[in-house]
Amino acid sequence: MKDTVKVSVIIPVYQVENYLERAVESVLAQTLEEKEIILVDDGSEDASPKICDRYAQQYPGLIHVIHKPNEGLGLARNTGLEVARGEYVAFLDSDDTVEPEMYAEMYAKALKEDDDIVMCDVRIIYVEENRSSVVASYPRQEIDLGDYIANGNNITYSVNKLYKRSLWEKNRYEKMLFEDIALIPALVTRTPSIGYVKKAFYNYYRRANTLSTSFTGGMVDIVRAFRSFLETSDPRYREEVVYCISKQLYWNMTQSRVLFQADFIGFLQEYKRYFLLNSYLEKDAKTRKILDYLDRDVIPERFICPHFGRPVPQVYLEKLKKDFPQAELILVDETTIPAEDLPDTVLKAMREGETAYAEEYAALRILCQKGGIVLKPEYQVSLNLKKLRLNRIFFGFEDDEELTTGCYGALKEHYVIQSLLDTYQADSIFNKAFLPLKDRLRDFLLLHFQLKVNGRKQLLKKEIQIYLPDVLAYDMKDGENCCKRADIPVPEGFEAVSGKVLKMWSDRVLENWNLYKQALNGNPPAKTSVQTGGTFSSGFSEQEVERRIQEVVEAYESSTSWRITRPLRALGRLLKK
Repeated sequence: MKDTVKVSVIIPVYQVENYLERAVESVLAQTLEEKEIILVDDGSEDASPKICDRYAQQYPGLIHVIHKPNEGLGLARNTGLEVARGEYVAFLDSDDTVEPEMYAEMYAKALKEDDDIVMCDVRIIYVEENRSSVVASYPRQEIDLGDYIANGNNITYSVNKLYKRSLWEKNRYEKMLFEDIALIPALVTRTPSIGYVKKAFYNYYRRANTLSTSFTGGMVDIVRAFRSFLETSDPRYREEVVYCISKQLYWNMTQSRVLFQADFIGFLQEYKRYFLLNSYLEKDAKTRKILDYLDRDVIPERFICPHFGRPVPQVYLEKLKKDFPQAELILVDETTIPAEDLPDTVLKAMREGETAYAEEYAALRILCQKGGIVLKPEYQVSLNLKKLRLNRIFFGFEDDEELTTGCYGALKEHYVIQSLLDTYQADSIFNKAFLPLKDRLRDFLLLHFQLKVNGRKQLLKKEIQIYLPDVLAYDMKDGENCCKRADIPVPEGFEAVSGKVLKMWSDRVLENWNLYKQALNGNPPAKTSVQTGGTFSSGFSEQEVERRIQEVVEAYESSTSWRITRPLRALGRLLKK
C-alpha cells in the first residue's frame, strides 16, 4: 500500500442506510484512480455500520472504516482527517453524490496551478419537488478573492471543494451545528491560491425534515458560526466578510429562520460598528434593511425560575436545555434576595407561610434587575417562545377572565415591572390578603392601560403585548403555543385544557361559522375580519363563500376545540379539584 494517494474522500456516516450506498458508489465510479475512501461511522444505530463494514471488506486498501461514538458531523470529519493519506482532501455528505469526473478534474487543476483549494459548482436536487437547479460558485473562471467573498456563492460549503491536506494541520471543525459556516469561509479568506472548475460536480439532495430544513434549539449555533467567521477571517477582507454575513443574515432573518430573529438582532448589535460602516451595504438597498433591526429592543434570553420550598422538575431543566441551549437560567429561592432588601409585606408573607406571594415578588424583582422571562417550574416552554423576545414586555391570558403569571417577560428595568414592584409597598388589599400577582397585574393593566378582560390578543399603548391562552397557558395544537401548563397529569397523547378555555374557543369558532352563514345568505358584513384569517367584503361569489365555509368546517373539526372534548371530559373532575 502506498503511503500517500492523490485524494482522500472523507464521508461522515450517521443514520443514512437508505442513501449511503449511492454516495459510496459515486466515489467508486470516480475516474481518479489513486484515491481512498474513509467512512466515519458516527455512532449510527441503523444498518449504516454494517454497510460500511461490507464495503471495507469488498474494497480492502481502498475503503477504510472508523466506528466512533456520536459527536456530530464536524468531529466526524476531524476523525477522518487524522488518518487521511491524500495529497488533497475532499468531504462528501453521505446522502449526496458526486459526478464521476469531479476529483480527477479538480485534482488536475490543483496540481497545474499549485492551488491550496479548488472549488466547483453545486447542483441542488429538490427531492420532494422532483426538480434541480445549478448554483454557480462564481461568474468567471479566474477568482478575485475579495469579490468572491462578497459576491460569490457556495462559500460556506465544505463539500464542493478540494483542499491541500497541509491546510488541515492547524484547522479543525468545532463541535456545533453549522460547523461549515464557522470554518470554511474564514479558511477561504486566508487562502489566496484558489482554483475553480466551473462545472456542477457536486449533487446536494435537499429534503424536508433534515437538519437544514427543520428547527431545533441547537440551530442558534448559526450565530456562533457567524461570529467565528467574522473573528477568524483575514482582517484584510473584513468589508467583504461583513457583507457576506449580511446577505446570509438578511435571508435568515426574513425568510429561512425568522424564529431566531431575536438572536440575529443580538449579533447585529454586537458588531454594530462593522455593519453601519460597511461600504457594500451602502450600495445594496435590499440587504441594508438589516440595519433597521439595530435599534430594536430584544428581551434577553434569560429564564427566571422561582421555586420557593419546592424542587425544580428535571423535565423543566431538560426542556430548557434542549430548546434554549445558550440561555441563562436563574433559580430564585428564599435565599436569593437578602431579607433586609425585602418589603415588610413580603417578609410578613414569608413568616405566615404565604410562599407563593413572596415567590412572585422575588421573580418580579429579578426580572426588573436583569430582564428576561419568568417561567414557573410547573410550566413548560416550546421553541416558539423565541419569537416573544421581540417584545419589550409581554403577558398572556389564562382564560377569558384571568391572566397567567406562569410565563411573562420584559426588558431590564421596564417601567411596568418597576411600577408593579412599587405596589408591594402600598397599604392595599393585594398586600393585606396576599393576593396572587395575576390579580394585581390585571387591575394594574385595567387602570393604566385599559386592558380588555376578554381573553383576546391585545397591544396596550403600542408596547405591552397580551397573548391568548393558547400561547402562554395551554397547547391548543394550532401552532401558536410558546408555553403551557405542565402540572396537570394527563393520559399519553392528550393535553389538559380548562373548561373555560374550551368554551371560549368553541364560541369563537361558532362566531366565525355564523359570519360565513351570513355571507352565504347574501348578508356579508362589510370588511369584517374573520378569526380563521379570511376577510369578508361584498362581491364574494357563491363558490368562494362555499370554499371558505368548508375551510371553517375543516378547521373546526381538526381543532383542539373538537378533538380535546373527550380527554377534557375524562379530566373534568380533576380540573374541578
